[in-house]
Amino acid sequence: IINPKQPKENKSFNFDYSYWSHTTPEDSNYASQQQVYQDIGEEMLLHAFEGYNVCIFAYGQTGAGKSYTMMGRQDVKEQQGIIPLLCEDLFTKFNDSNIDNNMSYSVELRVDWFPSLDATIFTH
Repeated sequence: IINPKQPKENKSFNFDYSYWSHTTPEDSNYASQQQVYQDIGEEMLLHAFEGYNVCIFAYGQTGAGKSYTMMGRQDVKEQQGIIPLLCEDLFTKFNDSNIDNNMSYSVELRVDWFPSLDATIFTH
């Protein structure tokens, strides 16, 4: 990106994914909540089970869908976001691994949600 006021100063940005979800699932470019979770959430869960702290940073313009991506709609299974899907898979994985009595887990689950508007942090 080039700032017209400072044309010699280039800025570059990197990102892992960019999704299109503003149409219907029939659109070939449409990314469902499940697709986003498969791309991002499943890897985070794997790293958490490897003993790492994990963080997802959702950044974007107001109304772009950050909150929806993270939480989704709880009343519609197909529209649940990364956080509820990850928690569901987390506890399923614990339950499945409890079959093997040689394994035990100690877990601390903490979800912090910091929406920022005009550089003001709000906590929920």
